[in-house]
Amino acid sequence: MHKLLNRTIILALFAESCALAQQSLTVPITFQATYAQLQGYINSFQSTINASWNGSKGNTLWSADALNANCNNGLKLLSLGAAAQAEVTALKGLGVKAVTVCMAFPILDQDFYTFNGDPGDYASILAFYQAEAAAIHGAGLKMIVEAHAVQPGTSGMNVTGYYNSLSDAQYIAGRQQNALTIAQMIQPDYINLNTEPQTDLLNTGKTNEYGNPTGYTAMNQSIISGLHAAGVTIPLGCGVDTWESDPTWVSDTLAISGLDFFDLHSYPVNLNLYLPRLITYADMAIAANIPVGISEAWELKESDTEWSNQTLPVFAVYARDPYSFWAPMDQAMLTALVDFSNWKGLVYMSAFWSRYFWSYLDYNQEANVPYETVISDSEEAAAAALASHQVTGTAIAYRNLIVGGAQASTVSAASFALGDLAPDSMVTIFGNNLSTGTASAQSLPLPTTLSNTSATIADSSGNEQPVLLIYVSPGQINAVLPSGLANGPAVITIFSQGTAVAQSNFTLYTVAPAIYTANQNGKGAPVGVVVTAQPDGTQTTAYTFQGTAAGNYIPEPINLGAPQDSSALVLYGTGIRGRSSLANVTVTIGTLTLPVQYAGPCDPAQFVGFDQVNVNLPYSLAGAGQVTLTLTVDGIAAPPVTLDFQ
Repeated sequence: MHKLLNRTIILALFAESCALAQQSLTVPITFQATYAQLQGYINSFQSTINASWNGSKGNTLWSADALNANCNNGLKLLSLGAAAQAEVTALKGLGVKAVTVCMAFPILDQDFYTFNGDPGDYASILAFYQAEAAAIHGAGLKMIVEAHAVQPGTSGMNVTGYYNSLSDAQYIAGRQQNALTIAQMIQPDYINLNTEPQTDLLNTGKTNEYGNPTGYTAMNQSIISGLHAAGVTIPLGCGVDTWESDPTWVSDTLAISGLDFFDLHSYPVNLNLYLPRLITYADMAIAANIPVGISEAWELKESDTEWSNQTLPVFAVYARDPYSFWAPMDQAMLTALVDFSNWKGLVYMSAFWSRYFWSYLDYNQEANVPYETVISDSEEAAAAALASHQVTGTAIAYRNLIVGGAQASTVSAASFALGDLAPDSMVTIFGNNLSTGTASAQSLPLPTTLSNTSATIADSSGNEQPVLLIYVSPGQINAVLPSGLANGPAVITIFSQGTAVAQSNFTLYTVAPAIYTANQNGKGAPVGVVVTAQPDGTQTTAYTFQGTAAGNYIPEPINLGAPQDSSALVLYGTGIRGRSSLANVTVTIGTLTLPVQYAGPCDPAQFVGFDQVNVNLPYSLAGAGQVTLTLTVDGIAAPPVTLDFQ
């Protein structure tokens, strides 16, 4: 086998992996003042909670929005069925107990599709949401539906024209019918009818329904009364957003007859007004003996001046969310929201931008492109990450918050996919207060203690062994699982200064293949080399990636030489060596499925838990351009990576 990637390069890659979190979280100068301002408001909110909350936990249904099933996707929903159901599976893996789905009017209004010129699409959209409900309930989760008004510009749907065609009475009747269809045909566990009157006023132009508390309350009362008269027993609620300054909106809503819960949306954190308003409005509902929920929450990335003057289009603001340097703030906001929900005993709390549980974008690569492109790139990156079972540190943080206890999460160190792992493979453990310091292993054999931190793993047979440590820090540990572990449930326990500080549960399998990538996120260009041999015995060697630092590596165009030359690709990964036989390892490049010449440990004398795969490259790949490579071991596919053939 080729031993082409020397120990110095490997250790440099690990050092870069450990430093990547710091590098990608560096706040650009452009946003430093805004970041500090917003973080200050979140910290103040957290301090208020800490001063009054006794730390007790309630029975809050922790949720997240299913963005692939969001009604504002419009007719694109018809192509998102598989992705939507995969999203449910991934959210369940994070430990949520509920999923929030937007099914706003007129997404299930049959008359709308006749108006829209595509009456047959009603049945298809209904089937989509029935499948989504089946996936959610089949996963043992609750379903929270938001049934307000679809926003203009929704793909393939002329909702503005439809709203304009309806009288006030017809609009309210349509809203009621949309909700009744949801109740009867989808059967969720909660239906939230309205929460953002100002937003729906802009979306619909219905001044009488959304322009003042009286009209808003009358509309909601009419819909709730009509649903109850039709026999609906599903809990029904409505509420207001935190940027609504007049508490009359709250008090009038709380007086609605038959209101089962009061709902809140929280986005702006500016001016130290809007997060405290969560407390004020929740307390008003609690005083009225009405349960409280939060069906949408995330922090807007606007400065006080930008928020007050509304100087940016809303989607330009949303286009700031994908940047990875916001991740610590996202995690701080989620922490505050979870603590607030426990303090006030909320019935549910749903994190809105679940897209950033799967992927963020590097600001340096996206800073100079239009905001529409940033949003599109973010959606594509999240879809790819979701398909590859990858998660971000924000997902891990949310999981640790809602699962309860001192939890940690263990992922493959190569793919960062949350899921199954293999003995004798490299892993990364995320958590809080895992270590009191930062340290790296300097030589082999790998130590079992670094910076007074150690870990043990217990398998399904009761066999307990120490975990080998590569790197430790308070929030992250890079390690190697020992060999000789039994398949099945396993638990890692982390000790700091002799005291158990966290545990992580997962499942062990014989193989759990993953390929290292240059950007240290399991995506894009793999860490590998291509060796091309000429008939005269000379060889050329080239890496499969190009760039200067993690976050900006791209595939290096591979030159396969002349037809008479022979080329071999060497990939590096982990979780591979347990394969049953070499014949059961394949590499698919584009449409070609190729046998491998080697799949196993990469020089055990120098590396621990590090695997290598060698495969010959046919000359027919020359000129193929960028193609996807998938490694499959004993029927289990590793997350795909990207090559470029010139």
